Amino acid sequence: MRRFFERYKAFVSVIVIIALTVSMLPFASAAAATAHTLTPFVELNLRADASTSSSVLTTLYPGNTLTLLEDSKDGWAHVSYGSYTGYASADYLDVPQGSDVEASATPTDYVRLRSGKGTSYTVYTAIPTGYTVPVTDNSDEYWAKVIYEEYDGYASKQYLVINFKLPASAEPTQPTVTSHRTASFSNLPQNSLQSVTADDSAKLMLNASSRSLNINETFSLTLLDTSSRPMTGGLSFSSSNTKAATVSTAGQVKGIAAGHADITVTHLSTGVKYTCAVTVLSTVQPTEVPTQVPTQTPTQTPTTAPVGKLTLSASSATVYKGCCCQIIATTDSAVTWSTSNSSVAAVSSDGIVKALTAGTATITAKSGTKTGTCAITVVSGSTVSISHSSANITAGKTFLARSYTSGVTWTSSDTTVATVNNGYILAKKAGKTVVTVSTSTGASTILVTVAAAAPIRFAYTSPNCASKNQTVTLIAITDTLRTGVRFNVTVGSTTKTVTATSSTKDANTLVWKGTTSFSTPGTYKVAAYSQYNNAWTTCADASTTAFVSDTTDRMTTVCTARRASDEVIKLIANFEGYISSIYDDPITGDPTVGYGRVIFSGQQFYNTMTKNEAFAYLVQTVNNDGYSSDVNKFLVNNNVKFNQQQFDALVCLVYNTGSGILSGDSELEAALLNCHDGDGGTTTYYINGTYVRIRSGPGTEYDVLKELDYNTTVTVLSTSNSAWYQVKLDDGTTGYVSSDYISKRATGGNLDLNYVDRQTLINKFCAYHHAAGDCIYGLLYRRVDEMEMFFYGDYERNYGYYYYDINYTCTRNPSFHT
Repeated sequence: MRRFFERYKAFVSVIVIIALTVSMLPFASAAAATAHTLTPFVELNLRADASTSSSVLTTLYPGNTLTLLEDSKDGWAHVSYGSYTGYASADYLDVPQGSDVEASATPTDYVRLRSGKGTSYTVYTAIPTGYTVPVTDNSDEYWAKVIYEEYDGYASKQYLVINFKLPASAEPTQPTVTSHRTASFSNLPQNSLQSVTADDSAKLMLNASSRSLNINETFSLTLLDTSSRPMTGGLSFSSSNTKAATVSTAGQVKGIAAGHADITVTHLSTGVKYTCAVTVLSTVQPTEVPTQVPTQTPTQTPTTAPVGKLTLSASSATVYKGCCCQIIATTDSAVTWSTSNSSVAAVSSDGIVKALTAGTATITAKSGTKTGTCAITVVSGSTVSISHSSANITAGKTFLARSYTSGVTWTSSDTTVATVNNGYILAKKAGKTVVTVSTSTGASTILVTVAAAAPIRFAYTSPNCASKNQTVTLIAITDTLRTGVRFNVTVGSTTKTVTATSSTKDANTLVWKGTTSFSTPGTYKVAAYSQYNNAWTTCADASTTAFVSDTTDRMTTVCTARRASDEVIKLIANFEGYISSIYDDPITGDPTVGYGRVIFSGQQFYNTMTKNEAFAYLVQTVNNDGYSSDVNKFLVNNNVKFNQQQFDALVCLVYNTGSGILSGDSELEAALLNCHDGDGGTTTYYINGTYVRIRSGPGTEYDVLKELDYNTTVTVLSTSNSAWYQVKLDDGTTGYVSSDYISKRATGGNLDLNYVDRQTLINKFCAYHHAAGDCIYGLLYRRVDEMEMFFYGDYERNYGYYYYDINYTCTRNPSFHT
């Protein structure tokens, strides 16, 4: 049984896209904007707090008008919508026409500013980390249009924090820039300074401590002086690997071939060295055309332009306004495209036609001396909803798109690049295609860009929570084309390389393993690289971490962050069950794959997973999707001591019920925090459920005197009957209450889960056994197993065989019990 209590939307960074305008979305006709307003451009959760683990208040839709209540912080906007007040991710909000809200973006790393929405567009420059720039268009999921220096361009939101500012908000904390087109290195964050021992005790810094380059791409590396100005002399430069990257005497770094190189800058007067880590990707950036006419006369007479061949996939097409279509040219040389009427239809350099207004236009393709034409007729149509106007997908992955219009048909213009089945877009090879969702009277389209297959499909470490000096296995999963894998492990300021010493074939994948160990507690960054055609490359999916706990004792309670153990991850996998391909959960209808992983619209994933891949995906989900972090946050922020088995039991619960349970269930929260060790305090008894009946005698056959609310304080007069306690209420009423619904709490001392009220916690855990309004024994068995883990360290799935004294009866249905 998979998670079903909460729909949790996770943001998936997508790097390479060519986006269509927001006007294509079915909800683009937003209400007229007023002061302080924002509007979402995708379906979006409004949450109670600025966190994806916070409870969802309502769902926002494109076209809704929101009011910004204060300057946003850390990418979350505090807004009101109707009767709701909450927080929404700034990544999915835009400033509508007429609003006085100002949008800005702050890079979390050096980010390239490009001429268009995609990594294939020209790079103008790079925006430094921490330098805030104005945003002129935030209406795309993955790219923001910003202004920096003399450039107006696009930056990937993967490296930006988007915020909004009211016109009367407080002054910014960083120095004010008089013109946002004039940049200064003084705005770089001070934590990037590197100390230099010199006569004047100066502090110098590199303008980049790490960079990623394409092959043929260049950038200038230098030191910044004490006034944050670039130094123009007194420096020498060297490269540790000139086969990967070279550097000129002036500091111009150039990518040569995929790989890694450390570029060293030496301050000649002090001898101090600074290093910039350069990673050269496998992508080749076209070299620029010389701007100066060659002075030498050609020695050979130019040949006549080749006749070539040219065939277009269509000679005519009818396209709905706002949609795209693709014209595929079969040729043996370069093709140039043009349109006869750019106000009706525009065409890009790859044959993608965008329908703008009703009318006709002729699209012409030219290759050598050959030409071909396609007559485009643009017509108006009915609205067809679509969740995305563009998508970037890695070859081999599947992207989930949604349409809320009934009776639609899905098609792909180039099925060699990507196929589509009911919104599931399977990327097959690098290229572009247009996915159309249509009815008999209208359509919407998704412009799909497919990137080459990832060099690493999954990466993780085992054990997931290691001890000091314990052997840690680094694991990467690749396709079968890769000939080697290595791991770069960051330890403090150094990077050590661990080579995978074994590989095992598993269906269409290879599982690679290498080992290392860590002598001190902490979280260590690990990046996997795979080898193909003698080049080493990495990707976002190759990034993981190794976690080393500062305690090796699984039983002793301490107030320090932990990570889920291998035992509980394996138990979760057992509970969820392995499903290799996407399916709709029979209870909730949510698309699910692997070991209970829910897939949401806009996410991409590997369909038809192996068990190894599904387990790797589960490890990533437990570690990164709010489950472990929310348990740590709840316990550590409340200064609760806990051990590994208690932590694991809570992780197992929230994986099944949703990460918001620890902040959304006040009774469960109270039960967990009722764990004072009692040092110097007193003990009181209280009712641990709702609508609990106090009766005239010790049994259900006796008359009901009252129904008691949760947390009602009682005085226990007698416990001689272990099943029924005689109690007295504050109003003098005396009667009997089932002992299952009476708990005690200590006041004073420290919070320690070893002192939690056992029966109260069992009641609150086991209450989560309902699905679709019914009592489900499979869920009750899971809750009992979690309690056995919590109290006894038992990580076995017992399938309803009760080996310990775990007593529970459902308050809704007394016949349903352990």
